[in-house]
This record gives sequence, C-alpha cells and structure tokens, in this order.
Amino acid sequence: MTNASNNLRIWITGASSGIGKACAMALAQRGHRVLASARNEDRLRSLQNEVRDAGYDLSILKCDVTDVASVDRCIEHMTSNWQGLDVVIPNAGIGYFDPLEKAQLDEWHAMVNVNIHGVLNTIHRSLPMLLSSKGHVVNIGSLAARQVFPNSGVYCATKHAVLAISESLRTEFRNDLAVTTINPGAVNTPFIDRTTNDELRSDYRPQFDQGMTPEYVAEAVCFAIESQGRGMVSELTIRPDRRS
Repeated sequence: MTNASNNLRIWITGASSGIGKACAMALAQRGHRVLASARNEDRLRSLQNEVRDAGYDLSILKCDVTDVASVDRCIEHMTSNWQGLDVVIPNAGIGYFDPLEKAQLDEWHAMVNVNIHGVLNTIHRSLPMLLSSKGHVVNIGSLAARQVFPNSGVYCATKHAVLAISESLRTEFRNDLAVTTINPGAVNTPFIDRTTNDELRSDYRPQFDQGMTPEYVAEAVCFAIESQGRGMVSELTIRPDRRS
C-alpha cells in the first residue's frame, strides 16, 4: 500500500454500533485515518465523542449504503480530504431469523438490499481508489458464509454472496488488492434484536449474549489490515470459546 501501515486511510460502513463501532474505535486508536459511516447520525456523533475522549479522532458521515448517491458522498469526502483510500470495510449488514414459510418478504428484500447491494455499492465506488493505492477490501462475512442454518436461509444466502464477492476480487486483482473475509460466529451485539419472531429472538438471545465481544472481532480485522508485507489473511473464521 501507498501509506505507512500506521497511517492508513480506512472507510468502514455500519459503524454506529456493534462490530462496526468496535472496528472504528480500534483502528482510530491505532493511528489510522478512519471515516465511520452509518445511517444513524446521532450514534456516529456519540462514537466520535468516545474516540475523542480517548485522545484520538475519526471522521463521521451519514450514509445509507443502499443509496448510491449517499455512498458517492462518502467517496467525495475521501477524495477531497484524503486524496485516496487504502482500506474499505463494507460492514453494514442486517439479519432477520424466521422459518422460510413464515418469513416476511420485505425482510428478505431488506437483507438482500443491505447485505449484498450495500456491499456492492460500497466496493464498486471504492474500487478505483483502492486499485490506485493497491489497497485492501475487508468484507465482514459470517459462519453463515460457509454453513446454512435453520431459520436463516436468506441471511445465509447473503453471506455466501459476500464470500463469493471476496473470492472474485481476489481472483481478478490478485496483484493489485488484498482481500480478506472475516467470518465471525455469534457476537454479543444487538444484531438479534431486529428479528420480529418473538420466539426465535428469545431462543437465540442467550447464544448471542454468550458470544464473542465485538472488540474481539475488531482485533481480527486489525490483524488482517496490519499484516501487510508479512502475509495476507484471505479468510478468517472466529467462533466463541464454549469451554467452561
């Protein structure tokens, strides 16, 4: 990459909570220049204040990854302020859990729009800058990228798609881009709370409560990003440690 490893220009989407927030904080605290984007501007401001209270800084910008014009505003911001980009982390994602026969079609469409279209919009608009800097795409997959679970078929399909996008980028740009897919298992975030099936949400909540911290996932992301020159993390699967 063009920049020194301790001063990379990094854009992360879905940064207002969970894994995205943890990654934004960890990367800013390592001295990288971070643009944190999400739909919730109030939470972004709260994130920025937390980082500043710790003695660091990051940039924030409201963005809906399903809206290309919104994504383009982030690209314009980085072009104007950074003159380029080294790492993109298309983290924004949602999940709804329901048996297929009971699922709501609008929830299926929402997952496809955010988890696939949002990732594609983010990567497509970032690609020219990343190719110029010989940069890095870090996709946030899931165990669902490698395994299909009951009550989550469409969510699993979206994460299979994310993995396929990563593999396509690696195949076509093996000499120009680093590409990593991080596949976490259960993480203790509000992710499951979006599920409208009360019974499944209640059943799955303990599994997520006992999951990994988002900070642990952020450590994996930082390891992948900062491995340049020593090796490349193509795919990394991390799971909760269930040993008692």
